[in-house]
Amino acid sequence: MFKIETPNKNYNGSTYGVAFVNGQGETNKEEIKNILVHDFGYKLVKEVTDKPKSPTKKTASK
Repeated sequence: MFKIETPNKNYNGSTYGVAFVNGQGETNKEEIKNILVHDFGYKLVKEVTDKPKSPTKKTASK
């Protein structure tokens, strides 16, 4: 997931399908993130990666 910030901190609206509240929005799509950052001048605040869950160990039944 990508957290994106607009230059206008008071922006409430939608750009390229991303809802922004107080200038903050999120998208899972890298293509949309690239358009917002490179074409609109928005700022990538944070890229959140989902950590894969470690496998749970099962104890042997006796």
